[in-house]
Amino acid sequence: MLSSLKNTELRDLCRTTIETLEIWLRRLIDQQLREDFGVNYLQYKDNAGNFLMKRSVREGVIRRRSTEPKRYPRDIDAVLLDDSVSILLNPILYKKYFRAALISAFPIGTDMAKVIFDKIIEPRNYLAHGNHISVRQAEQILCYSHDIIDSIKGYYVQIGVGRLFNVPSIIQVSDSLGNIKYESEISEVRNDVCIPFIFNQPNNPTLRPGDELSIEVEIDSTFQEDQYTIQWRIEGQMPSMHQITNKFFIKIDNSHVGERFVINCFVTSNKDWHRYGSHDDCLILLYKVLPPI
Repeated sequence: MLSSLKNTELRDLCRTTIETLEIWLRRLIDQQLREDFGVNYLQYKDNAGNFLMKRSVREGVIRRRSTEPKRYPRDIDAVLLDDSVSILLNPILYKKYFRAALISAFPIGTDMAKVIFDKIIEPRNYLAHGNHISVRQAEQILCYSHDIIDSIKGYYVQIGVGRLFNVPSIIQVSDSLGNIKYESEISEVRNDVCIPFIFNQPNNPTLRPGDELSIEVEIDSTFQEDQYTIQWRIEGQMPSMHQITNKFFIKIDNSHVGERFVINCFVTSNKDWHRYGSHDDCLILLYKVLPPI
């Protein structure tokens, strides 16, 4: 199958797969280390002054964030694939924080993991510099990357089964104004009813009639898309339900003017019970819409 693809198609497929792998690795690192080492875990050092991460990782993150702060809003976003591998296979961290999530892909342990990651990283470097990769190298990128992703997904499924409520939840939300919230930030404000206002910051860009606003959510991918529905609602307006998709779009008009322009996003599983009665997760997004000029 791969041999029948054009070279550009093959390269695009490999790049997309590697990007997906990077997202899953960063998510795993962030979730596993944040609780024990705090939000600044990449720069953490113990009472003796010993850093948790090696210098190249720490300094690379600082450099990338200072150069492109919008591209890298969090430290973990500035972690490259090589950095992720370094963190994951750190002998101090692997056994306690990452082994359970990666054991399906690396049953023998970190020695096996190093070999497999090398088979992904070497052709990845070729792709990054516009060099040729063979069909065999593409096969290795695709197969090994998906093995690792499936291992992490399986880990999250196991954790989910152990939860009181194993239901689809929102792990990322972003809008066309440049706002973005990630899983850890969303979870920090999650309460026993739903999630309080998101994007309700004093310096949030304001809207006016004629502006276009789009919002997109990402759902925990351990759930298949046919296992839930996503619905958007503008509070206080009829019809109450607007769009059924992970991306919401609206053109602001005079009816939206006010201090509180509230948009709700509901995620509802196909089960006959729900975490919050009628739905399983919810975001409440608050914007200010100024009068027309």
